Amino acid sequence: MGEQEFETPVPADLIQRLRRKVYNLQMLPAVAMQALELAQDPDCSIAELTRIVEQDLKLSTFVLRVANSALYAGPTAVASLPQAISWLGLRQCREFILSAGMDSLSARLTGDLRSRRELLTRHGLLTGLIAARINRQLSLGFEGEEFTAGLLHDMGRTLLAIAVPERFRSIDPLDFHEADDIERREHSMIGTSHTNFGEWFAQWNELPEALVVAIRHHHSPGRAPAHTRLAALTAVADQIANHIQRAEPADAVDWGTNSALRLLEESGAAHAVLRVRQAMETLTVECPNAADSILAA
Repeated sequence: MGEQEFETPVPADLIQRLRRKVYNLQMLPAVAMQALELAQDPDCSIAELTRIVEQDLKLSTFVLRVANSALYAGPTAVASLPQAISWLGLRQCREFILSAGMDSLSARLTGDLRSRRELLTRHGLLTGLIAARINRQLSLGFEGEEFTAGLLHDMGRTLLAIAVPERFRSIDPLDFHEADDIERREHSMIGTSHTNFGEWFAQWNELPEALVVAIRHHHSPGRAPAHTRLAALTAVADQIANHIQRAEPADAVDWGTNSALRLLEESGAAHAVLRVRQAMETLTVECPNAADSILAA
């Protein structure tokens, strides 16, 4: 994939358009913010976190769905929220609480953009699940942030759909054939890219630096100023998700020449290229099934 760097700020008129459509730019609902703050306390108990999370039906449902997904499920089904939080652990739950904010943002896409919302939601979920699977396979050491980065990496596309719905189809056909110059093309059309717009929104919401970097550099991980491994993992997962959503066979892409995958290997992930290539057939079956089970639950 090609890598371009654009430091031009998000145009003020684009931000104004977004503000007119979204009264409150706060990404997380009040209950999720409270739960996130509590989950960051190492002395937080499962009972305390459960009492907060269960106040938000969407949030508690999301945590239960993920706990029962193929990627995280144990030998028996998780039937209650306390069980889910206990099984996933506080750090994983913290990441999933953060991820849940994407649902409140994408809910702004209504009417004829509803089908695009569904495509973007599935793409983010697929990318997060693939990133989590590769993280385990390569023992990269992430503890949930890889799932969050995958889920949120394309939030800039959702923001564009909200801010300029009348132009979104021409800006982003959502066919998952992402050209090397995607950022340059977007920049020529609207003065910014979905990666810049997502970065701005993530910074405005004071998301962790690692997530901001992954959002900004999932098309250019080699240019990431820090957190290169997370940016590279997000890039690889994004490209595999694109491949799946193009409905191509597992061997249709030569992953051996993938620059983001090679960057992962250079960062210390031994035999990353070979191991991901060998896992492609499994990834392209299991991750879509897991995504579908979460979305359908």
